[in-house]
Amino acid sequence: MTEQRWDQLCLQRESAQEIAEQVRATLLRHGYAPYDPFHGGSGTPPRLKQFVRLFILPPQDSWTRIIGAQDADVLPDLLRTLSADALLIHAWFTAQNGALDAYKNGEADSALLAPYLSGATQYVTAPQSATLPSDVAKLAQTHGVNPQQAEKLIGRLARGIFGDQTARVQRDAAQLFKSAWESAGGQQLLAQIARLSLPFDLRTPDFETLREAYQAARLLARRPNATLLDSERAALRAVPYAAALIPVYVGK
Repeated sequence: MTEQRWDQLCLQRESAQEIAEQVRATLLRHGYAPYDPFHGGSGTPPRLKQFVRLFILPPQDSWTRIIGAQDADVLPDLLRTLSADALLIHAWFTAQNGALDAYKNGEADSALLAPYLSGATQYVTAPQSATLPSDVAKLAQTHGVNPQQAEKLIGRLARGIFGDQTARVQRDAAQLFKSAWESAGGQQLLAQIARLSLPFDLRTPDFETLREAYQAARLLARRPNATLLDSERAALRAVPYAAALIPVYVGK
């Protein structure tokens, strides 16, 4: 998984737990092993060097979504497996390319998208970019670090150093980080999303918000009176169903 990518799989099925089991089984066939880095879990084994981190969302209007970057080598097998008995729409982009693809009965068929594409084009924009100091932004981009994750980490560090002045420090230091959605691939996908009609917005929630919300939900399940970070409270507001998320975290 050397190429940075964004993926979302949308299945016209409502059995989130069954979907999670199929995803795990497919990844295990390709040499991955599960791990649990969240509160109460066993942590991340240091021997793991390559990861796939996904969240399966609760069903919405007969659709179940899988959010998280896929292993491009495993993806064809996963698409065949999940689309064997249901329609699957795959939204994806890399730095250079992006598209919507549709699958059913284990095979790709672009005609399956037709009922969900309209002639009218909506105005859609990239999700809000994280903001980081320019030198930190360049470093994050060079090393493939997710800008939103980096911003949250910096927020925690700033809170420890500056206390109540954290927000001012972040505002004063922040400059716009170039979002992955602004890449050529991201723009190609946004152009297709503009014609897409589904009962949810493919752009949200983002993976980092899901991760933050699920982490907070796991913490509260163990310690109901735990004090949450501002970012964790915000994530829970954005993802009120966080406790119902199904994580699929594997590595090898």
